[in-house]
Amino acid sequence: MKRLALVLGLAFGPHASPALAQVQGVMLDAPVPIPAFTLSDQAGQPFSAVDLADHWTLIMFGFNSCPDVCPFTLGNLEAAISETALRVSPDSLPRVVFVSVDPARDSDTVTDYARFFHPEFRGVTGTRDQLDALVAATDSFYRLLPPDASGYYEVQHSSAVSVIGPDGQLRAKLQPPFDPGATAEFLARLQISYRRKSNQ
Repeated sequence: MKRLALVLGLAFGPHASPALAQVQGVMLDAPVPIPAFTLSDQAGQPFSAVDLADHWTLIMFGFNSCPDVCPFTLGNLEAAISETALRVSPDSLPRVVFVSVDPARDSDTVTDYARFFHPEFRGVTGTRDQLDALVAATDSFYRLLPPDASGYYEVQHSSAVSVIGPDGQLRAKLQPPFDPGATAEFLARLQISYRRKSNQ
């Protein structure tokens, strides 16, 4: 995947807010189409590539029992969405989707887990093949480690958040630490850039 990594303070020029230095974004030099996929929430409601159309979406991968990265990221995304609401119109507010890569343990609770952080967050999961399609398309990764004698296993996964545009294509990746103010400003400016290019 070809991409252009930019520290956001540089990405938006010398007049960018100092807050942008607190977050790093990876803006793709060419958007990547998201192929067909189908996941589902704990109630069995499907989530597919069709659900990415006509709005911005933030996708993160993780698992419900994640001790640090997932709650940290979801908590900051909740704050970032609140900040973004001050900068964009309601219909431009990104939707957050938490994708569990541990369906064996999370299928029955993934929606509740995501909504713990924000009532509008969506939690979904799927089979290994279903997950792998979306993981590959977003240049993400995960790995289930071998279980110990008791059957317990750990999960490794990428910490970046994928930013999907209204055209259903991967447009950017957000990297930790996900400062809420800086993330919100990046998302707002990314939308401005997208609209300008769309109108050319």
